[in-house]
Amino acid sequence: MEINHCKSKRGQNIGPLKRKKIWELPSNLHCSICGTCMTIKEQIDILKKLKINKNGYKDYEIHSIFANNLNQHNKLSQMVNDYLDKKYSDDIAQYGKMQECDILKVWEEKAREGDVCGFFWVAVSKADLSQGALNHIVGEVHMMSHLNGGMCRHERTQLKRLEEEKIKLRRRLHQDKDHEKRLKADLEAAQGCIGRLEKQIKELQLKSTNQSEYNIQKQSLDRLKEDNCELQYKLQEIDAERQDYRQQYRENEKEKIRLEREVSRQRETIMQLCQEIKVLTGGQACCADGALTDEGSNKGRLLMVGGSCSLNSYYREIIENMGWEFRYHDGCLNGGRQTLIERLKWSDLILCSLDVNSHGAVNCVKEYADKLKKEYRLLHNSSLSGIARVLTEQVG
Repeated sequence: MEINHCKSKRGQNIGPLKRKKIWELPSNLHCSICGTCMTIKEQIDILKKLKINKNGYKDYEIHSIFANNLNQHNKLSQMVNDYLDKKYSDDIAQYGKMQECDILKVWEEKAREGDVCGFFWVAVSKADLSQGALNHIVGEVHMMSHLNGGMCRHERTQLKRLEEEKIKLRRRLHQDKDHEKRLKADLEAAQGCIGRLEKQIKELQLKSTNQSEYNIQKQSLDRLKEDNCELQYKLQEIDAERQDYRQQYRENEKEKIRLEREVSRQRETIMQLCQEIKVLTGGQACCADGALTDEGSNKGRLLMVGGSCSLNSYYREIIENMGWEFRYHDGCLNGGRQTLIERLKWSDLILCSLDVNSHGAVNCVKEYADKLKKEYRLLHNSSLSGIARVLTEQVG
């Protein structure tokens, strides 16, 4: 989607600061700026103001609209530039006049703390920042997105475990509430019985001098009092356990919210990676959804062995759009090597992961690829950008 051009307007700088507009920046920075400095909700709000119907667009398509339309001056780029200046006005006022050496010192501190959004906008829009300093800062933001992607599977597994634990705790809490109700009912019944017996004792003391009958009633009363004390003690224990379960339940709810936010952020990171692949593959085009395409004919059959199973759909999308027929093997040889060997025979090119794979699968690829005279590449990094880079070099 392209945004209609608008007439040039002179932006208001803060004091004497010299800063670049977002459309004046290199186009390879726009994806990082959108992914780092803006949330998907903020991007959707800007589309609403521009009266662009966002219905039917997925999050990565919205991200792609922004990243692909910030390289020229238009209504969208003007609104994004103004919004970021307003959102990070305090950071601009505090750091905008700093010398380059001080900028780099502050950046190191911000990177350690993980609070880079506002300072990143200040740095990339600073007109007098050298290309070397800019490359250093942009490169570290790029690596942060890669490192965060590695945490996504662990976070999703932990989120699932917490969901299951929450269900168990909720069920246990309901059981404890029912148990508490029964204990309270027993306690009330016991207290009523004690009251009746005490009344009977008083009546017997008034009506009869029979000490034997009085002692029997008193012993019964003492036993009931002991039972009553035990019930009260058990009730206190149940109440303490219930409080512990409630506290654990609240903590799990907080952790669940944190993990859901992390998963959402990782989705944005993956979208950002798809845009970065576009930069790595300069001779190829990029679809509206960020997928790579190649106008050439089918290049042959490609087998991917190992790598992250959760990224299988992204592997397929990148590889098929670059002109290859794709198949995948997860590297698991529990059922024997025959399935992998058959797929090696099928393939024209084999990509074998070394970072996420079994030793048996790697050895099998090396042995049979040579026997079958199949071309193969060993990948030290099975990330999306790493695979795209290898295939681009293969084409070259």
